[in-house]
Amino acid sequence: MPEEEFEWNESKLNALSEILTQWAPHDELKLENVILEAKMAWIHESTDAVALEKEFEKLLNTSFDPLMDYEEHQRVKNGVCSPAKSTKLDWITKWANIAEKLSISHINCSKAPHKTINFQRLQILPNMTSILAIAHTEADNVILIYGHTKEGIDFQTVLRHSYSNIPDGSLQTIHFLTKNLLDLYSQLFSRKITAEFKTRHFRCLPSFWLQYDVLAPIFEQFRAPRAPRIPLDEATSNWANRKWENYQYLTYLNDITGRVRGEVHNHPIFPWVCDFSEENGGFRQLNRTKYRLCKGDDQLREMYSREPSHHVPELLSDIGYMVYRARVEPKDNLCRHVRRKWVPEEYPSTMSRMYQWTPDECIPEFYDDPSIFNSCHPDMADLRFPEFVSSPQEFIEWHRKMLEHEEVSMNLHRWIDLVFGFNLAIDNSKNALNLHLCFVEKNRRGLRTTGMVQLFNRPHPIRMPLNYDPKLDNYHLKMESFGFGMTSEHRKEPEVEPDEDSHYQIYQKIKKVRRLRHNTYFSSMVSAMEVMAQIVLAPHLAGRFDDPDHIRRCIQLYSYRIPANYRRLFDFLFNTEQDFPDCDEFSFFVSVRLNIPTKILNFSEEFGKCVSLHILRKLDVIPPFSKRSQLIILKEVESLKKSIRLCDHMEQCVVAAFQQLLEDEEACIQSVHRLMPVITRSLSQSALEDLINPMIELIQCETSVKLLDRRFLMHVSICYGTHTFLDLFLPPIVEACASMNCDRSVVAKESIMWLAKRYGPVICAKFISSNVLRIMASCYEAFEMVGLEQQPKAVFNVVLQGDETCSRIESLLSEIVLTYSVTFITVQFLPFCVDLIEQFHKRSSVQLEPGLVSVFRIVELSIRSMSDHQLMNYLEEFIIQKVIYRVLTILLDASFQFSSMRVRIIIICKVCQLLHSITQKIGTENTRIYANQPFKLMFSTFSEIYETDEELRINLRKRPSENTLFEVPLWMVEDVVDKFAKEWGVPFLSSFCDDPAFLIPFVSNSSSSSSPPASIAHSPPSAFTAYSLGGMSSGNRLFSLSASSPVNSVNSLGGLSFCDSGSLSAVWCARVSAAVCGVDNYRFDHLSLCNYTGHQEKIRKLAAISNENSFVSASSDKTVKLWSIKPELDEIGCQWTYQKHTRPVHDITILADNSIASTDGVLHVWDPFRTTLLAQMEWDSKEGSGGNIMRVENVDRHILSAICSLHSTVKLFDSRVGGWTCELKVSPGPGLTRAITVRDKGNKMAVALSNGTLAILDARNGKINALAQTNSTHTVSVNWLSDTRLLVCDADECGIFLETNPRAHIVRKLQDPVSAACLTDNSLVTLQNGTILRVYRNSGELQIETKIRPDELPGTPTAVLPLPLNCSYLIGSSHGAIRLMC
Repeated sequence: MPEEEFEWNESKLNALSEILTQWAPHDELKLENVILEAKMAWIHESTDAVALEKEFEKLLNTSFDPLMDYEEHQRVKNGVCSPAKSTKLDWITKWANIAEKLSISHINCSKAPHKTINFQRLQILPNMTSILAIAHTEADNVILIYGHTKEGIDFQTVLRHSYSNIPDGSLQTIHFLTKNLLDLYSQLFSRKITAEFKTRHFRCLPSFWLQYDVLAPIFEQFRAPRAPRIPLDEATSNWANRKWENYQYLTYLNDITGRVRGEVHNHPIFPWVCDFSEENGGFRQLNRTKYRLCKGDDQLREMYSREPSHHVPELLSDIGYMVYRARVEPKDNLCRHVRRKWVPEEYPSTMSRMYQWTPDECIPEFYDDPSIFNSCHPDMADLRFPEFVSSPQEFIEWHRKMLEHEEVSMNLHRWIDLVFGFNLAIDNSKNALNLHLCFVEKNRRGLRTTGMVQLFNRPHPIRMPLNYDPKLDNYHLKMESFGFGMTSEHRKEPEVEPDEDSHYQIYQKIKKVRRLRHNTYFSSMVSAMEVMAQIVLAPHLAGRFDDPDHIRRCIQLYSYRIPANYRRLFDFLFNTEQDFPDCDEFSFFVSVRLNIPTKILNFSEEFGKCVSLHILRKLDVIPPFSKRSQLIILKEVESLKKSIRLCDHMEQCVVAAFQQLLEDEEACIQSVHRLMPVITRSLSQSALEDLINPMIELIQCETSVKLLDRRFLMHVSICYGTHTFLDLFLPPIVEACASMNCDRSVVAKESIMWLAKRYGPVICAKFISSNVLRIMASCYEAFEMVGLEQQPKAVFNVVLQGDETCSRIESLLSEIVLTYSVTFITVQFLPFCVDLIEQFHKRSSVQLEPGLVSVFRIVELSIRSMSDHQLMNYLEEFIIQKVIYRVLTILLDASFQFSSMRVRIIIICKVCQLLHSITQKIGTENTRIYANQPFKLMFSTFSEIYETDEELRINLRKRPSENTLFEVPLWMVEDVVDKFAKEWGVPFLSSFCDDPAFLIPFVSNSSSSSSPPASIAHSPPSAFTAYSLGGMSSGNRLFSLSASSPVNSVNSLGGLSFCDSGSLSAVWCARVSAAVCGVDNYRFDHLSLCNYTGHQEKIRKLAAISNENSFVSASSDKTVKLWSIKPELDEIGCQWTYQKHTRPVHDITILADNSIASTDGVLHVWDPFRTTLLAQMEWDSKEGSGGNIMRVENVDRHILSAICSLHSTVKLFDSRVGGWTCELKVSPGPGLTRAITVRDKGNKMAVALSNGTLAILDARNGKINALAQTNSTHTVSVNWLSDTRLLVCDADECGIFLETNPRAHIVRKLQDPVSAACLTDNSLVTLQNGTILRVYRNSGELQIETKIRPDELPGTPTAVLPLPLNCSYLIGSSHGAIRLMC
């Protein structure tokens, strides 16, 4: 939008005032091109003027004097009330004062034609909802104008689903929300506003930032007064004692769980009570959910065995809801949620069929709304009801009676336990097969707003029997055992009257006077603490928010779940006589009292700036894409960058803020470029996983050319690791090559070529070139020809719009072949073509049709890229027989269906063009010997379709009905014959025809071919063009295989002869072939790919960067060396050497940002690419006795674990902090640490001790989960094989497989002691007995066993590292040699 189009200023306010006089609340408020949100309220006779005046007083309060004047003191002391204030409401003046106080523009059009307009510069308060203007069009109304649709979610909804939004009562999240609340209090206090905070007036942004609508309490006064919601236990008692009907009670339960009618994903849930088979029976089992009844227990148990483990996805899905309401919902909604294609017959037509079909629970409309049966769609019949009722109204009455039936009433409590009650709890739900997906769903994007809400923590009471006898008190006894029906009275502690003359009494009186004088401030502070209590106790409030008595009761009941600092703060809610802080010190007092960490305080302050800038941009007050808007984006991004560095455990906030930027068209590109480096260095793996989908969506956007640049892709590949990058990010980058946007296609092509060189030939063949081959077909999906004419007229002049794009992909494949080897063509390109054609032959489909054209381009590329010798080797078997001849048999057979005749003709033209290119390449003699089959097939088909009469007129031949030949158009036959006859001569061409006379009518002069195409019969030519052998080429472009020729002569002929051998050795070519053919990655053929020389002593450890193009080695010669894997070289020296170690290096590991941690007793963390030391840490024991750091292991992206030879603890090092963060006690008994291994990002850590004990603990909290005795006192390494299985390697004993569940026990012993071991995704590689290499599957099954010979590797193997992507192994020896082998 141009800058001059819209900017919030005084002229826009004047224009808005003109629009408002004619605006109605139900209309859209549009100012120029911007849609504004507005709401209106009217004051009327029924409005409570006193309550409204109180709300205005809170906003316009001016009493800030903390001292008491004498008259006020005496008035309070003598019990005299303050003078009553006038109840007359000066409506417009008060709103004008509010607007001035909050820096909001004010418009008064109530005295038309005179208008009063007061423009205020917009002031953004991050914790308050921003309002552009307050306006009046009448003397008794008010209009609030917002800049945009308010972002965020109702805060009560967030708290209802706190089990997902605040997982495990995260103290950091609670601190952050509390800090938001305190900042809001300070912002209001500085403007002399004393708000009484309620959770219903808050909205929570996706970034967990709270915003308060300061004018919401006033607008509440204009709504119809709502009956106060009774407590849950009272409602339960009413139902149990039969004061409420089942319908009323179920409506109440749905209401307090936040379910709202009309919300697709959050609609109220009612039970199906019968199957509609009979009028007075057919009741369903209410002790099981409808989902369980429909699916069966076996299927639910099978679902629980999968990840994430659950039994029920949801009780009312959007599909079920829409199917129920299919007769009254618009067709667009049904196609969006149920099925895209509109097929009304697929929707259940009767209530009994509906019940049998659905696994979902019922909706209340089937109990109270007869209109749901009447269809609004002309092609969909009304929903039929059972035969024993005569109308929808009668069905609703009958169904409601069934809901209130005694059979239902006596079992409804069981259904409530499943849907709202204690059977929703994790432990109870497992036994009841009722574990819901919403409770176990991981890595959910954004805040949860739908799902189940648990109201009861114990079994729901049964309803009072209909024939209850009061003399028998069994029922009341049961109710009391459930905890319902009992009245709880709080005892009041007797107040101790202090001595009349004591200083304490005088102080309390003064404090009481001050509190009465500043009662509004006191109430504001109390309400703020009540909101804090609701945040802490959200899972236990049972949907009852903003109820002071209920909040205090829950604080007492669940005090054990409240953090200690918050518990002490909430004591003020029970004893208001305590020494409350002054109103101006409240925020500081609470922060100190709660001991909110400084990190949270700093993060909240910086993140607030980011939120303010984001709100300013989204208010539509600054034109998008203007210079000012771009400046604000830069400030917002810079503020978010600082917040990311400070976020610590508040990653969900910055992730949500970053996602908002990714979805912003204006800010997405530069945000990603500026923030990606700091995100890579700062965020955890789980936070990064939340960003994968929005990042991929952004890369797929046609305008995101910059995100295809190699510099950005470098950060992404480092950030997510090579496996994730190749699986998820590479496909959309490859797809960009086929984009019609030329710039996007070119940049993507260059980046893919860079990736191909970066990752090497094996990874390129497995992931890159294979994807590029598949994407070529997308260039021809529309089969659109260049120009206006879309019907082909000439066989050899058909040009498609995708040819240009496909040529870029073709050049990319050519570069890959040129860079590495023609092996890519022989083992991947040509087999890909053959496989695609076979797929089409087995089952023709519209999706595969473009693939046939791409096959021709691949074959043409292959012909140009192969040497003459290679081409002739693959010509007859692959190119001619399996590609061209096979495609022609499909095209010329009418039994194979194509999407249209036009598409079939285009493909025939393309295969003829390919055939012509091949004949041009190989010459006439080789064509006659090796490529005659396609020509014989074509000409035999032509002769079967057409015949020539005595006058040489061409007519269609009469064929039997079983003949399935495709009727090739006559103009195509003429073009093909004419083309090849001109080049070869008729005598040579006739050698491919069974009936050479067939060619005579086609070899006419050009004048004869200009006859009208409408007539199929052609007149004979008046003259013939002279075709003779003399017109053919005098020699072949390629020698036939039977001919002998000098090598230099062959190489001088067409094609890229320098690709004959390529830059790869024969061994590397074999690895490429094995990778493409899907040969087992872990086979070992004793082939040496490369030698690495430079170390002088024993290799201790090898570690590779995730892309496997570089690795590091630790040696006893006190050095760590960085190496590169270069396929074109047989022997390589090191790229860089780290020489700051003073002793032999014990261990080494690589962090996610490619920084390296190595230890020689002292931990060194360094960056090999910038050659800088990042940190150097000693053990620094508290006891004063140091020790050597012997092992280091990655816990997650940024955290390392380390063990020392003289201690029984584990220390954690955080690369973001640059130092130790904590120390974990491993075992309560004696024993020193010897080995360590970590799994699942620190969820499981196993530590071996010198006394033979193996400790399994959680690195996140230090909790020891299990201790096992292994009797391995000289453990050299421990490796996780699976979630419950370990390999323990001892220097003197044979390695053992140890199972830890349910009790630790040895599963199997290995044959020999293990000197080195390394684990990959699905295999364990070990060096045993010095020279034996053994590879085991994760189950422990032996996969490979081989002996490394001395002639393959000098010295004894001491370290091994599998490279799964490259299908090879790095092996280090005692002599310092390293070999890359396969």
